[in-house]
Amino acid sequence: MTILTTIFSLTGYLGFFNQIFELTSHFKLQYLIISCCTLFFWIITRKKLLALVSLGCILLNLFVIIPWYLPSSQIMSGEQINKIRIFQLNVFNKNQQYSQAIALVKKENPDVVVFLEVSEKWDEKLKALQENYPYVFHNQDNPRFGKSIYSKIPLENSNKIITAKYQKSKTRKSLVTQLKVSGKPISLIVTHPTIPTKRASFKLRNQELELLADYVSKIESPIIVVGDFNTSIWSPYYQQFVEKTRLRNGRRGFGIQPSWPTDFPLFYIPIDHCFVSSEFEVLNSRIGENVGSDHLPLITDVAIPILE
Repeated sequence: MTILTTIFSLTGYLGFFNQIFELTSHFKLQYLIISCCTLFFWIITRKKLLALVSLGCILLNLFVIIPWYLPSSQIMSGEQINKIRIFQLNVFNKNQQYSQAIALVKKENPDVVVFLEVSEKWDEKLKALQENYPYVFHNQDNPRFGKSIYSKIPLENSNKIITAKYQKSKTRKSLVTQLKVSGKPISLIVTHPTIPTKRASFKLRNQELELLADYVSKIESPIIVVGDFNTSIWSPYYQQFVEKTRLRNGRRGFGIQPSWPTDFPLFYIPIDHCFVSSEFEVLNSRIGENVGSDHLPLITDVAIPILE
């Protein structure tokens, strides 16, 4: 177990070379926990070499986990700011707990609500939110998969961008719109790259991330990118996306906040992300209550100076 955990801790850094290697990059927290247990065991049984290997594995994983808990240096004290709460949830199209999801939105009272994997049935049920969220942007990719934005803030210039092409005539799209805050535009992008279960879908997800990064890097206005990225904060493809876009993950400074899969808590990993550009301060990031989906909601509070 000690040797295997150490190997997996290392192969994740080779994710660009192989789909299986990239898969092993997501479980840094699990490797840390296992290594702590084995270190204790090897100390008790006086196996010095194996204890040293476990200790090395602990340090290897702590190195990429601790930074997510370090306080942010972003400060906007003394400035006039606009605060925005963003609530995002992959509802899971087979989930039927519609009322629980709607009730949680009302409880959290966000300014912007993003739903992913919206089936046609979910689309109908979520329309109950329009009383409090009059600005709506929805796209139904197919009967089982759609994306929805519900907002208290006016939406302008709403559009869809193609982030990948597959099976000749089929495409995958992200939603692009602008929040009008104090008369100034803030770009909002909602995305949901494909699940990398096979070699072809693995390549497709990576293509989507690359095309999205190209698009985002050309935007000059403040920007928020929200979605189920189907990759964790330790994947080399995630890191490539962040390096190219120069966006900040809202959970940085607030912990790794695993969000999926709720059916298998021992395998929890953080794949739902809210990214913001440098104009924003992140006030808080947290995981919300389980409402029957295989994902947990991610709630991010951000602030931006009132733009003159």
